[in-house]
Amino acid sequence: MSNSAVIRMPKRFDYSSSADFNSAIASALEHPGIITLDCIELEYVDSAGIGLLVMSQKKAQSRNSKLVMINLKAAPKEILNLANLQKIIDIR
Repeated sequence: MSNSAVIRMPKRFDYSSSADFNSAIASALEHPGIITLDCIELEYVDSAGIGLLVMSQKKAQSRNSKLVMINLKAAPKEILNLANLQKIIDIR
């Protein structure tokens, strides 16, 4: 797992983000490794965004990769913790 990729998360992570996010994840998964989701701009995540994260984690796991979320602000971090995402995704 020596490869790593960084995906910059949008300000709002919801259904409208799915196409861009899925293509970014797909290209990052071409080379197994650590995929860092940089959440420096992320301010809002809804249930569709959480679903995308869960599906992406499953895809990553099946390809011996790992998702890591960094630079989370308080509000989105609280939402992700309420959804128990910290149990499947490394939230730093």
